[in-house]
Amino acid sequence: MKNALTIDLEDWYHICGSGEHTDPARWGDYESRVVRNTDIILDMLAGSRSKATFFVLGYIAAQNPSLIEKISQEGHELAVHGYYHRRVYEMTAKEFDDDLRKSIDVVEDITGVKVYGFRAPEWSIRSRTAWALDIMKKQGLSYDSSTVPLTGMGERGFKRFPHTIDTAYGPLREFPLTTFKCLWENLPYTGGLPLRIAPYWLVLEGIKRLNRAGQPAMVYLHPWEFDDAQPKIELPLARRFMHYFNTGTTRPKFEGLLRHLEFSSIKDVLRI
Repeated sequence: MKNALTIDLEDWYHICGSGEHTDPARWGDYESRVVRNTDIILDMLAGSRSKATFFVLGYIAAQNPSLIEKISQEGHELAVHGYYHRRVYEMTAKEFDDDLRKSIDVVEDITGVKVYGFRAPEWSIRSRTAWALDIMKKQGLSYDSSTVPLTGMGERGFKRFPHTIDTAYGPLREFPLTTFKCLWENLPYTGGLPLRIAPYWLVLEGIKRLNRAGQPAMVYLHPWEFDDAQPKIELPLARRFMHYFNTGTTRPKFEGLLRHLEFSSIKDVLRI
């Protein structure tokens, strides 16, 4: 079974709620490391012949059009992650509409290829922001990958597996964060900090078990997770742990997953 491989294409300083680093007016002052780190991922994908979906920030695309062209030319899907990495529930519907349109336009102008999907920064779709799903469909998108069936980060009542949502403008496919059931809670394990913490055998067996049950998993990574030398931002303890802990395990675990599993883009896995 093909599983979905996704990359949130953002730089080391794109952290929601991190004070001055959230201000786009300051971003030009910071060293950009996104091209170098993304090239590491692209080389690994080329070696495994796997394809992925890159959820790219519109800002990154505008600053690095040649990187976006390269990703597209190597056969990967380009989807969007917003323009300025703002959480959906921090925006009005009008602000989200404008931000989404701007991000779609910059990516499509570079590649000449239609954008089909969106992922909200920090998985920030909630029941109270369901209006965002209507806007996605209105703007011509076919799928979203922003919901988390988890208390706190998302909502425990969200569905765990790919499904269709009826919006005011027609059906929209949803591919939620992959989790496993643990007592009354759902726990993530296929990306970010959970992937960096979990033993590799547990991650691999969890995905294989999901595949045997007829469901695809979704792995998600960030280019900065491959960069132990990235500048460090002063963050609250819990957030610092979430962002920086165990990044040295990202590459070997990713290499293992590419060897042992089959991956493709969300568009391919959902057959859009």
